[in-house]
Amino acid sequence: MSTLSSSNSIGESVEGAVINSDPALEAVGDSVATWYDARTIRCLDPCYERPFLGIPLVEKGTEVEIKGACVVRSNGSRQSAGHWYIKRAAHEKLLDTGGVYLLAVYAPYEDTPILRSAIIPASILDEELGGRWYEVDADRSEKEVVQLSWPVIIDRERVPGSAEVSS
Repeated sequence: MSTLSSSNSIGESVEGAVINSDPALEAVGDSVATWYDARTIRCLDPCYERPFLGIPLVEKGTEVEIKGACVVRSNGSRQSAGHWYIKRAAHEKLLDTGGVYLLAVYAPYEDTPILRSAIIPASILDEELGGRWYEVDADRSEKEVVQLSWPVIIDRERVPGSAEVSS
């Protein structure tokens, strides 16, 4: 198996894997919205592989932003848990519409197997993001971002192959 290299191809691969595995989700292209990736086309219920955090279900028509974090990333001489990269402007839009995040942890292979995921309302994730925003280079489209390590949201014990990874 070959590993993924481009962050765009990784994001598209994670989005595709998530949307293709759940018939309650419908892809939304960037020509419609750049701040979310899918919309629910029917009520979405939690399951063991994808628990919900802070809500019992997701209603039809809800915007869903899909974020992927690699189970591990190289951090110099050691490996650490991957992270989700969240842009403040997009987060604010999702927050305003009552949208949710589908946060996935994936293995670093071409087929991007999803190891575990969770759904959390933008309003609840907002509490975790407070105080973590930082400014990025002026050449980028986003002004403020957060890099959130996946073990902050998903229990390490629920993700295969993550026991030896530091936070």
